[in-house]
Amino acid sequence: MNTLEALQMKYQRQIPDVCWWAHVSNAELLQRSGLSTIGDILHHRRLSLFGHVARLDPGVPAHDALRLMVDTYEGRKASWRRPPGRLRNVWLNRVQEDANALLQQSMLWRSEMDRGHGSLGLRDDDDDDEG
Repeated sequence: MNTLEALQMKYQRQIPDVCWWAHVSNAELLQRSGLSTIGDILHHRRLSLFGHVARLDPGVPAHDALRLMVDTYEGRKASWRRPPGRLRNVWLNRVQEDANALLQQSMLWRSEMDRGHGSLGLRDDDDDDEG
């Protein structure tokens, strides 16, 4: 992923003609361009594809393959075994990581919205009268 993000930043610097000696951070460059990082785009697309395939009718090969993968992931017996030597990192693990990150962000957002502006150091007008 780092190589992909580095390539994205390289080409995003070329579009507005930002030179390396200008010392423009990646965060500032993303803010200027208004584009998302490639990692965010991939997370969104992966979750979108998972939802699409999960909603397909049973009997569709893509749905059946995903169902088999989910059953295996949850520890249910499968009718096949992975050949030895293959990587154990499966697509479903990446989807789970993306979903967990999304849930953590939404939970963080909700907790910050529930807290209000109290943590920002803003004072009420009533505090000025007491001092």
